[in-house]
Parts: sequence; C-alpha cells; structure tokens
Amino acid sequence: MSSDAPRPLLAVSNIEVIYDHVILVLKGVSLTVAEGGIVALLGANGAGKSTTLKAISGLLRTERGDVTKGRIEFHGKAIHRQNPSEVVKHGIVQVMEGRHVFEQLTVEEKAPTPAGTGRRPAKTSTSSITTSRG
Repeated sequence: MSSDAPRPLLAVSNIEVIYDHVILVLKGVSLTVAEGGIVALLGANGAGKSTTLKAISGLLRTERGDVTKGRIEFHGKAIHRQNPSEVVKHGIVQVMEGRHVFEQLTVEEKAPTPAGTGRRPAKTSTSSITTSRG
C-alpha cells in the first residue's frame, strides 16, 4: 500500500493458525476490508473460512487455536491477541450459522444489538439499513 492510500477498516495479514500447538490449519491468509466495503470469503469445505473468521472475532482460543504468525488489525490496531469480549467492543461479532439467533427479530432490530452486553447502545441509527422481500 502506498502511504497516501487509506488504511483499511480490517486487515488480515499473512496469518497462520495452529490448533493444539501442533496442527497447522491456516498459512499465509491475507485480506483487507475497506471502510464501507464488503468482502466475501469463499472456499470449499475445510478450506479455512470458519477458522479465518474465528481468528478475526477472537474465538480461536475457545477451540485451542492460536494465531501464531501474521497480524489482524482493525482501524490500524492489532486485535489478534484480544479476548472475544474486547473484540466485541470494536463492533466485530461472529454469529455462527444455523443457530437462528434472534430469529424473531427484523434486520433493523438485530443491527444495533451489541453482542454479549444485553443492552442496546445509547445512540443508534438504522437509517442506512434496507431490506428487500421477494
């Protein structure tokens, strides 16, 4: 990146993940997400998509995994050594598929709910959220 290029919102740089201090499951994974950007993480079963997301959200240690090389930054600050409770404070939350978490809520109702706090933030805006039903 050139010095005048904007810093990405999220940067995963050449990470390596090892489970149980022995099993190498990711090597050399990098991605960036620009402010306001959307990135799709695609791959076959077992390719490391879920492990990459767990590394970003801080959930690896719950499965005896660790980022052993590389760096994960949010707004230019390292988050790959933070506990999940600290990562959530940045607004980074992982909702596991198939869990039907808050299934009865609309998109607008789900968006401002901070994970793990049991409360809504004092100031919220859902004006940019749109839904389509087809």
